[in-house]
Amino acid sequence: MEPIDAFRDLLLSLAGIYSKEGREGGDAIAEAYRSGIETAKPTPCPRYDAMEIAILSATERATQRAAIAARQAHSVLPWSRTGILDEQISEEVSSVFAVVTLVGPGAIIDREDVRGGLYVQRSAAFYPPHAHDAEETYVMLAGTADWQMDFGDWHRADPGDLIHHPSEAPHATRTSALPILAAWRWSGDISPASYRMVTKG
Repeated sequence: MEPIDAFRDLLLSLAGIYSKEGREGGDAIAEAYRSGIETAKPTPCPRYDAMEIAILSATERATQRAAIAARQAHSVLPWSRTGILDEQISEEVSSVFAVVTLVGPGAIIDREDVRGGLYVQRSAAFYPPHAHDAEETYVMLAGTADWQMDFGDWHRADPGDLIHHPSEAPHATRTSALPILAAWRWSGDISPASYRMVTKG
């Protein structure tokens, strides 16, 4: 499949996933993805060399439609260090993941009310507890990871699973032998200004 066609298939797949979430934020991002199928004009992007191997490895054995489409659309996906959070995240933390912002202010699909995109985390990596005003839902697309919220128990998530974080809820992610690919969305207060690392107590 050509990268542009795969990009449109990725948007269609993500719209279908989030339309079943059952929350207003999921409906909003689904509508945004549907609107982008005809209007978004992705262009070839430079490789994010620091994470190129992890990004491609995350989808190597993918079976989910969105993950396969992401792999086929790789050359037009603008992977970056943190997307919108370069000022808030240290190099040490940002070295374990990469982000594509598909929807949001100034993104490929320009929207002021919602943000969304893709997320890859390296194998054997820990994304420490952090929080933000935005409500957030991740969808696992490839690989397996453990997720934690409010410093509680860790829960395993596999492809197809949704992980929801209410506004201000501290959350963390850890991977094991393989990297992961997930979709993410923010709704509510989507400003990055509130993002911060948090510690228990």
